[in-house]
Amino acid sequence: MITSYRDLKAQIEELTAKAEAARISEVASVVADIKEKIEEYGLTASDLGFKSATQGRKSIAHSIAEASDKKTVEPKYKGPNGDIWSGRGRAPTWTKELPAGKTLDDYKI
Repeated sequence: MITSYRDLKAQIEELTAKAEAARISEVASVVADIKEKIEEYGLTASDLGFKSATQGRKSIAHSIAEASDKKTVEPKYKGPNGDIWSGRGRAPTWTKELPAGKTLDDYKI
């Protein structure tokens, strides 16, 4: 018995539709059973491995406090126009346009 590809695809689609219909019809009773067990055993969202609404989030006040705890980095370089740079982050354009014979070390503060 050789079944064609088209026949198999049609069977897959038919079975997928039946499976989805069965899932939809069973969802309400499954959810009701789960709710009953949760109530019976006094389970919480964290008992089930879910994060609470506030768990994992930082408060705004905490975020502001963390930001203010960051130390300002002292500048390491002073460019030909008086521009300063800490040596961190994106390099300013004057570091790419150094005069001939000059290196970045020549501009260390």
